[in-house]
Amino acid sequence: MKLSPTALKDHARSDEGRKQMRYAGVAAIFVPLGQAGVQLLKWGFGVPAVAAVFLTACILTPANYLANKHYVWKHKSRENQGTEVTVFWLAAILGTAFAMGFVWLVEMIIPDSASELVQAAAIFSAQFLGYGIVWVARYLFLDRLVFKATHHGDEPAEELLEDLHREFPV
Repeated sequence: MKLSPTALKDHARSDEGRKQMRYAGVAAIFVPLGQAGVQLLKWGFGVPAVAAVFLTACILTPANYLANKHYVWKHKSRENQGTEVTVFWLAAILGTAFAMGFVWLVEMIIPDSASELVQAAAIFSAQFLGYGIVWVARYLFLDRLVFKATHHGDEPAEELLEDLHREFPV
């Protein structure tokens, strides 16, 4: 893909580009919600930062899954829902593990004497990095494997469904 302004506009207008924009839009909602949850739990309720990351992920993951399924991929079928939820949840756990690991490292590095603002910024950066690494991989995995059959919100042809069932019997 070219990085010229014209090429970027053309890509943004394509089905794939619009889907990627929707994915980024869902992230633009859930990243601030996640950060607010972590900061509220840490500074408002005294929950350790690593535990705050975990609790916030547990609270937001179901809504994040539904937003991605219905808004990003426009996937309405309930077929294979167990697989979808499992894959999405595993990706969420992986992202949360990365985020928790980076937050733990930051807490080891940042001295307790640092201001709350410095600590909050460090936690934000660590959590953002952890989730960011998995965010790209999750998009590719969900797009290429989990929601592949209903690309662009269209129901797959009956022949495609028959082929999928032959390849992956339920």
